[in-house]
Amino acid sequence: MGKNMTIYDLAKEANVSPSMISRVYNKKKGVSKAKREMIEKLIEKYHFVPDEIAKSLKKERTYCIGIVASDICNPFFARIIYECNKIAENHGYSVYTYETHDSPEVEMNLLNILSAQKFEAVILLGGESDWVEVDKEYYECISRIARFTPVITMGRMQCENVYNVITDEARAMRTLLEFLIDRGHRQFFFIGGISGTRSYNDKVNQFWRTLKENNLSKDESCISTCGYEKEISYQVMTEMLHSKKNFTAVIAVNETVAIGSLRAIKEFGLSVPNDISVACFDNSFISESTKPMLTTVGCSYEQFGQKLIYAALEAIDSGNKLKGSQEAIVESVFVIRDSVQDMHIR
Repeated sequence: MGKNMTIYDLAKEANVSPSMISRVYNKKKGVSKAKREMIEKLIEKYHFVPDEIAKSLKKERTYCIGIVASDICNPFFARIIYECNKIAENHGYSVYTYETHDSPEVEMNLLNILSAQKFEAVILLGGESDWVEVDKEYYECISRIARFTPVITMGRMQCENVYNVITDEARAMRTLLEFLIDRGHRQFFFIGGISGTRSYNDKVNQFWRTLKENNLSKDESCISTCGYEKEISYQVMTEMLHSKKNFTAVIAVNETVAIGSLRAIKEFGLSVPNDISVACFDNSFISESTKPMLTTVGCSYEQFGQKLIYAALEAIDSGNKLKGSQEAIVESVFVIRDSVQDMHIR
């Protein structure tokens, strides 16, 4: 029986993909210890030797994963890309990163190119997949690509063979806002973000819910949806300070927006945190580099990279048919630093 055993027969008995059999036989990384031991026992049991089909299968493998990011200079994306590279390399894969500059056309073109070049999976960071309302042409492009190439996003794409790895933005906002409320703050300014994106909508909806739960008044002017750039946030914060609006704490949608806000507050002659507290999201190296250092809610970047790459590897090994939920959540990490004043001890 061993002489006639093909890689497909072995894969069927082991309930894994032929590519996983090939990876174990060729001593490649990226297979769990339990599965590797089980496959090695079957290989020994049947005295398995790859036939020409198996050799052909191996030649078709690229061991390449593509990352398509909307902005590779964004510290949040840059750190995730770094972690993905590190983990993928440990599993025998090469990662190639591409930037879309927030262009849907560039993103769709890259998806088509990477699929045609037989990249084994594509990870999307930001871009169109983060929008609540996804463009029909984009959805059709993703659906077509995902039939042959596993697609992993940071959004919530409800599409067959698309896997989502997300942060719990609502919980992050609740954690940050309740911390500020516990420190005696009652008037807030939430700055930055783009309305219509999942990450922003989840934050702002939880912002309003938390205010209501704490019997705090809702003021639409205490939110400015002004994107993610520090120059624009600097202008918006300057205008807000001149408007004489009352607020004791600023919540910035990311660290670059927080930097623009810090600059505006300082130039206005005020101090952080003595006059105004500032907190933000993401928690990259930037939060520890500002003065004062920023209180932030972020995530474990290492865990984020692991979940993205392992979702890709599992999809590849299962023939693009992941079992169970198509969504994984990366837990928040809350770090208290120097930028928030306790109003009870002023």
